[in-house]
Amino acid sequence: MSPSTTRRAGPRPNPGIQRPYRDQAPTAPTDLRLAGNEGQPAAALELRLGRDRLRRYPSTAEVAGRAAERFGVAADQVLVTAGADDALLRIALAFLAPGRSAVVPSPTFEMIPRYATVAGGDVVEVPWEPGAPYPLDAALGAVREDSSLVYVVSPNNPTGAVATAADVLRACDEAPDALVVVDQAYGEFADEDLTGAALSRPNAVVLRTMSKAYGAAGLRVGFAVGRPELLRVLEAAGNPYPCAAPSLDAALQLLGTDLDASIEAVRAERVVLVERLRALGLDAAPSQGNFVYARTPAADALRVRVAEEGVAIRSFGRAVRVTCPASARDFQRLLTALEVACQEVLS
Repeated sequence: MSPSTTRRAGPRPNPGIQRPYRDQAPTAPTDLRLAGNEGQPAAALELRLGRDRLRRYPSTAEVAGRAAERFGVAADQVLVTAGADDALLRIALAFLAPGRSAVVPSPTFEMIPRYATVAGGDVVEVPWEPGAPYPLDAALGAVREDSSLVYVVSPNNPTGAVATAADVLRACDEAPDALVVVDQAYGEFADEDLTGAALSRPNAVVLRTMSKAYGAAGLRVGFAVGRPELLRVLEAAGNPYPCAAPSLDAALQLLGTDLDASIEAVRAERVVLVERLRALGLDAAPSQGNFVYARTPAADALRVRVAEEGVAIRSFGRAVRVTCPASARDFQRLLTALEVACQEVLS
């Protein structure tokens, strides 16, 4: 090697790799966590696995069949994944590459553009104002010849805004060469289920999860729902055994539970929460998720002060997102913490 040759030091990561995803660490001890949008489980589960199930790689077939019954589709239309996050990553890896693009609403779940970038794709962002309808015209206007993915996240995280079945159908019809990704992680809390509309078209996939309405974020079980030939592509883009046997066992139990009471509790709480936040001086947007998004210049200070009351919420620059706890006792505690914090921070 000549003296003028510059040697590269060590392996270089994929240029799309960014900082790791991290929860916002509470600035004070908190025991009521309302920052991650986790749902409320119906009951504790008792898991017992025999030695044979422990020693073998787990099959997702039984869970896929049970989920298919729940979603009203055939078993071969469901791919079980390690949470909806895994499905999002598989979609990006399967359909994006350098020279391809994804149309993504902004703001939205931050892992969507991250995964697209890691896969080498170009992210084309379309602004989506809190409380506004899905920006369908802008999204379709952003579709290019190289567009492989169009994301419809409904209810949207972090804002709680929604798309309609008509939006999904038009997106599929007017972007026939792209896969329309209908992320319904919070779909159980919404007024309209977009699954049927999406699955009526060949170029759509629907994502669901057990982390929200089922209150089982710790399981890391989610689903991609779509045409069998599409799911085979997504299956090939990820790990062959995505979920551990204990998680699959728990998922089977939870898929048979009645979610109505928890969902109705969330819907009632978010109406009150929007009204209370507005009365306290925040610009709270109507939401169809299990959370409320409210804009305020003092978002970070408000999060810190609420944590001092033992309650964790999340801030996004100039906005906060507050999860509905689906518990009368916890909800009252949340309202009290917000009132105390707002009186001090916003006065």
